[in-house]
Amino acid sequence: MAEIAAEWWLKWIFGLIGGGLIFVVRLLWRRQRATELGIQALLRDRILKAYYHYQERGTITLHGLENVDKLYEQYHNLGGNGTVTKLVHDLREMEVVDG
Repeated sequence: MAEIAAEWWLKWIFGLIGGGLIFVVRLLWRRQRATELGIQALLRDRILKAYYHYQERGTITLHGLENVDKLYEQYHNLGGNGTVTKLVHDLREMEVVDG
């Protein structure tokens, strides 16, 4: 009888531990994904602001172009693409000036 009770308790405890681990992993995965999507949205916003700024000026600085390229690289690594790719390509085609 004691063996049956001990076996039942062990199954119950391991079930709780396993369920808890699954819950924590899912929670961490959702938070990680939300963080990645949030960072991607911020990078997209920053690239858009740079695009409109330099389009209004008609030229882009070397540092501005380098900054946009670095932003875009990470944006792309996080899965971003589409319209922003076209905007970055347009920025790369602009005349580069100092200051």
